[in-house]
Amino acid sequence: MAGNIFEGVKGDNAIFKDERFLYPEFVPEKLPHRDAEIDSLVFAIKPVTEGKKPQNSLVIGKSGTGKTVAVKYVLKELEEFSDRAKSLYLNCFEFNTRHGILTEISNFLGEATPRRGIATDEAYTKLLIALKRASFTPIIILDEVDQLTNANEASKLFYDLLRIVEHEKQRLGLVFISNDFSFSAKLDSRVKSSLAHQTILFEPYSPQQLKDILRERAQYAFHSKALGKESINVAAAHAAKLGGDARIAIDCLLRAGRLAERENSKHLLPEHLKRVFVEVDSSGLKKYFSGLSDHEKTILSLIPSNSETSTGDLFKQYGKAVEKPLTERSFRSMLSKLESLNLISAPFTDRGERGRTRKISLLVPKEAVLRQLDLGEMNLKP
Repeated sequence: MAGNIFEGVKGDNAIFKDERFLYPEFVPEKLPHRDAEIDSLVFAIKPVTEGKKPQNSLVIGKSGTGKTVAVKYVLKELEEFSDRAKSLYLNCFEFNTRHGILTEISNFLGEATPRRGIATDEAYTKLLIALKRASFTPIIILDEVDQLTNANEASKLFYDLLRIVEHEKQRLGLVFISNDFSFSAKLDSRVKSSLAHQTILFEPYSPQQLKDILRERAQYAFHSKALGKESINVAAAHAAKLGGDARIAIDCLLRAGRLAERENSKHLLPEHLKRVFVEVDSSGLKKYFSGLSDHEKTILSLIPSNSETSTGDLFKQYGKAVEKPLTERSFRSMLSKLESLNLISAPFTDRGERGRTRKISLLVPKEAVLRQLDLGEMNLKP
């Protein structure tokens, strides 16, 4: 009788000691190079531990700069330190409507609330009832908050949540995480004045900082001597080229380590990393492409792979490529969004014909971009 198909799959050479240290959801005990940002979050939330009202925070920065893991780290420490607060983490890629978020908060507070079949106002009422009964202050984290259906939807939701504090006199903490640097400017003026938030900026990691982060994870994830210094450098350099995205560097180590184990290699080599780069880049792009418009996808498809193009030249190409091009102002806003997602680099230069312009280049491989683009559904001219 044949043995089980899973028997003998693993080779003699185990690369990983515990690969869970490289998972995206893992929250490390140390966060290198984020002390100042963590201190700002702690200062904003600490009043909860004294029975006071916390300060709302907007955590902003490009993808892979440690925003989410830093917030989760602070909230984990908070709940270990005090029973006066509990946190609810919601990613707005999944919960992207006012109704959906209100019902999730109600359920978190112990008030059974269906996501469908009730009006939004009823969901809000249930939330208030649950909040008045709660024995703790909820801290609500809305990650990727710019993915809410639209700015008006976001303003209505924030108005609901702020009204709880201002009019219902209930304590509630809000932490918004975004890679859209213009997000707060899109909100309703009433919301902006009531939000009274602090903004915490997360700058991209430098190549050296990326190396430090990878070494910290690697000592727990890999067996001794399974991962050499050169491999750390290669992974860090690749992520640095993509705008300092630490998640890409960590994912590269995970996938390359699995490849090395599959091939029964004694070491994770730079060659293993280079073979997974396109796969990792495509995987990272997939998440963000679902939130891009056809116009934004078209712009990405027009940027050359290994050279720069000016804003003016790219706008001309874009105008020829689509049936109904948007205005130049909208075009520039789309560039800013693509830059915030770490898909392009778009620094300003003074060398344009009409003064300041931008030099646009891809931060992700063109091959990975084209793999994600579904040109058949885009409104391109024949």
